[in-house]
Amino acid sequence: PKPGKKKKRRTHKKSILKTRKGVCYLCARLYGDYREKYTEEHHIMFGSGQREISEDEGIKVDLCLYHHRIGQQAVHNNQEVREMLCRIAQEEYEKEYTRAEWMSLFKKNYL
Repeated sequence: PKPGKKKKRRTHKKSILKTRKGVCYLCARLYGDYREKYTEEHHIMFGSGQREISEDEGIKVDLCLYHHRIGQQAVHNNQEVREMLCRIAQEEYEKEYTRAEWMSLFKKNYL
């Protein structure tokens, strides 16, 4: 085999939201349910290249299947829940950065 360049692994920020692997962020926030279960990482800002920015800025949470993809309250099925997460993310982001910086990255104000 010919020698090739090793691919550099990108390191990503931890989530700026208080989230733990194996604990659904929405179950914990909405219902006080901190039980460990299968979770998937959800990039809160997605589409139009925003997923990568969301990853780089730590704007992501762990969600159970019900809150991520398959339930009525799933962020991919429910605009109200999706926008609630965007508001929470923007509030957390603005604790450290300005609204102008948020707008330059994500082009929409959720507050």
